[in-house]
Amino acid sequence: MTWLDELTWLDGLRTAALVGTGRHSAPSPPAGLGVRPPEGLSREEEVLDQAAMADVVIRASRRPAQAPAATLPLPASPDTEPQAAGEAARLLELLLTQPPVGLELRNQLVVDWLQLAEESRRRVPHRLLPAMFALAETKAAVFKRLEPAIGTRGRWLQSLSKTSVPKPADEGAELGSEDARADLERLRSTDPAAARKRLATHWDDLSARERAHQLALLATNMGSDDEELLERALDDKAKSVREVATGLLDRLPGSLRAGRMSARLLPLLHLKGLLNKRIDIDLPPDPDEQAVRDGIPSNQRSGEPDRLARLDIIIRGAPLEVWTSVSGRGPASTVELLKPEPRVLDGLITAAVSRKDLEWIRALLTVRTDVRLLGCLPAGEREQWLEGYIRNGIDQPLTLVPLLRDLHQPWGLGLADALLGLIAGKNGGQLAAMLAQVLPTALPPEAAEQCRRLLERSDEDPARRRVLRDAVQYQAFRQSLTEAFQ
Repeated sequence: MTWLDELTWLDGLRTAALVGTGRHSAPSPPAGLGVRPPEGLSREEEVLDQAAMADVVIRASRRPAQAPAATLPLPASPDTEPQAAGEAARLLELLLTQPPVGLELRNQLVVDWLQLAEESRRRVPHRLLPAMFALAETKAAVFKRLEPAIGTRGRWLQSLSKTSVPKPADEGAELGSEDARADLERLRSTDPAAARKRLATHWDDLSARERAHQLALLATNMGSDDEELLERALDDKAKSVREVATGLLDRLPGSLRAGRMSARLLPLLHLKGLLNKRIDIDLPPDPDEQAVRDGIPSNQRSGEPDRLARLDIIIRGAPLEVWTSVSGRGPASTVELLKPEPRVLDGLITAAVSRKDLEWIRALLTVRTDVRLLGCLPAGEREQWLEGYIRNGIDQPLTLVPLLRDLHQPWGLGLADALLGLIAGKNGGQLAAMLAQVLPTALPPEAAEQCRRLLERSDEDPARRRVLRDAVQYQAFRQSLTEAFQ
């Protein structure tokens, strides 16, 4: 069969399919194929029959391209670790192809599988590597746990599919562009000094909005070396830029501005009362030009000046040591003296949180349970505070959700028990719904039985039932994984 015969035949088939067999019958196959259409077929069946044969002819006539030898990868080295087999391999295949749980739980169980494989020195079976990589492409948690469980061949496959890393923005690039701003944010995380230098270099070329946005990036890895640029920003014509600068300088208790705020606060504080058990606080005077520069609002043309707002700004900007120098006591005892002053405590909480001052944070927690303070504690200590907070009764349990999401998993049994009691309460369904993504995986295995008992109760709240069901399913599958690797 010549190529012309083949083209004529294929063209006739396309015409018959396009205009219909009522107007154009199927052509006869080229004699070179050595076949004849079956007897007794209708016109429609004959077109379909020849179309199937044409597909085979086209595919069979293709020849594989010869890749240059220089571009062919070297074969993978042999794996040094044995592959997971038996029940462990079956469970992984089930998770990757037909997960019996929700997708979020599936992702966590795959992470658990990879961790157990690492601990038992087993690797992912070769046949499951493509499915594993497909999942890891969209799930960062899975991607981070691939090593070392993917083995030598898995690393070899990864090297073949690596894509180029986007180049960072050029140092001379305009910071006003979206890409350059994102790059400055990344640079601030890895090299704070270089990011600060780049921002200072382009400062005068940026709009007020861009200056405020870029300056706010200094909150990451901020230190005393940033003070010079922040002081420069205090003189900016744009109010938005000045406000960002004052907010960042509040975090630097050793800055020049903090010293100026200390000088303003100290004369306002007086130790009074029998045995010096009270701190009286005066309101600040009208601000001078330097105080206005530091962010203290000047008098308005109409209305009374808000002296309490000025005091708030001074408290947030001054070093916390001013208070202990006046009281002659430590932070905990000083805070006790200030219990009758809720507005002052609010300012101290803001200052302590912004500076991550653990001594003051712990002291303030003795008089005020504030989620901002709890969020600054080390994970283990935070968990203890949260458990006590829940057991002592809490008016707004939904405020705990961000803190619970950030806790290290699994949680301790004490916190799990307290939280499940809260969820089982009258209005616990909303809390359960907000913790749906984290609760099933965060609960310790010992809490599974309590979840099972709560699930057996008659409950019309679908969110609560769903979360408890997910927790039971996750713990049961997690136990199966553990046993499979033993």
